[in-house]
Amino acid sequence: MEAAGDGSVGMFRATPDAAAGIGRSAEVAALLNKMVDGLGATVLDIPGSHEFTVHPSTHLLIQALQNYSRNTYLVEPVHHATDPCAHMVDCWAAKLEEDAEMIRQGEKGVKYIFLMNNTCLVLQMMGRPGAASFAGAQELASRLTSMVELYKKCYLDECWAPLHRLNSDMFAAEFRATCDCQSTWKVGAELRYHLRQEIVDFVVPPYEASLSDRSACPGPSFSLKRMVFGGKKQKRYDTGAQLEGKIRGLFEG
Repeated sequence: MEAAGDGSVGMFRATPDAAAGIGRSAEVAALLNKMVDGLGATVLDIPGSHEFTVHPSTHLLIQALQNYSRNTYLVEPVHHATDPCAHMVDCWAAKLEEDAEMIRQGEKGVKYIFLMNNTCLVLQMMGRPGAASFAGAQELASRLTSMVELYKKCYLDECWAPLHRLNSDMFAAEFRATCDCQSTWKVGAELRYHLRQEIVDFVVPPYEASLSDRSACPGPSFSLKRMVFGGKKQKRYDTGAQLEGKIRGLFEG
């Protein structure tokens, strides 16, 4: 008679071809573990890399998640102490962030664009019909989305937040330099659309508020229009709409 406490054996005895299923699931689990090991061994060509480079570990993670999705029914009976899917993403994120630090060092914001581009590729794969049909897929997508939002915040803080502390003349010069540099960066279409809007929302309202404060001050020296007073021309500042137009031209590659 089967022991009452031997539930793990009884569970599989009640399933046809259980022994074969256990063997197949062990093979799939071993494959996933091998891919996890492979993530740490990937090598990025640092000198030849830029913000739109797809890290080798990103290709490997996408392949692993696709395999996991196709074979998840084989591995679900096996109880893992650690979720293999979450563990893969942990390893991938660590490798990605480590290598991002070395891409075009000294150029502000590049590493965060690189991180967002790669993370969005994984998210896009998971959004395809049937591409993420495994337990925990929704939680993984939520985690990846949170990663993108974190990288986006870091990018805004590094590249655009300092402009808020500059006077009008310095703001104009720094804004122009940042736009000139980042207009050639390449960003995925969906991310590009959202990132431009985030920059507009982050930069333009405070700038317009600053212009309003200047125009409210008495005296001709605070005029926003070009005019002649005492033989000197007053400076003309870009409008918020003009700034937005320049921001909409970012990331064209």
